[in-house]
Amino acid sequence: MGLMNMANGASLWRGYEYYQDKKVQAIEPINESQFRGSVAGSQAQPYDVLIDIEHPRKSHCNCPLADGRRIICKHMIALYFTVFPQEAENYYKEVIAYEEEQDRIRLESEQIAQEQDNRLAACIERMNKQELQEALVRLLDEGPEWQYNRFIDMYVDRKREIEEEYFD
Repeated sequence: MGLMNMANGASLWRGYEYYQDKKVQAIEPINESQFRGSVAGSQAQPYDVLIDIEHPRKSHCNCPLADGRRIICKHMIALYFTVFPQEAENYYKEVIAYEEEQDRIRLESEQIAQEQDNRLAACIERMNKQELQEALVRLLDEGPEWQYNRFIDMYVDRKREIEEEYFD
């Protein structure tokens, strides 16, 4: 399992932002799979970071989140993206594609909801008072109890408002 797979979404995004902001101040290759670096953070001193591509759990950073723990932090991700900029570009493309897909799904859902609302409005407009009353009773009888109770409470409240308005 790779470094990016082990990081949570927040660490990935913040690490990407740190990469974009060029917060990685130094990189020292140790071997083909290990890299040491210093990454600017919220403290005055940069954080000391080691990433191990072959064994991501051996990666470490002295930031408050990851120090002494097996957590992949934003500083590790920033160093990783600096060493492997193509991975940063791929990650960003995946994020954009995901957001576009979510926007498409949301838009489709909104369109479907609007179409349903339009069909319901058209159906109600064609019904006479008797048909509307029968449909309402059927829906309340066949629906969940909470719906029935909510309707009754709403009707009682509205009736009380009308009476108060009339008698005041």
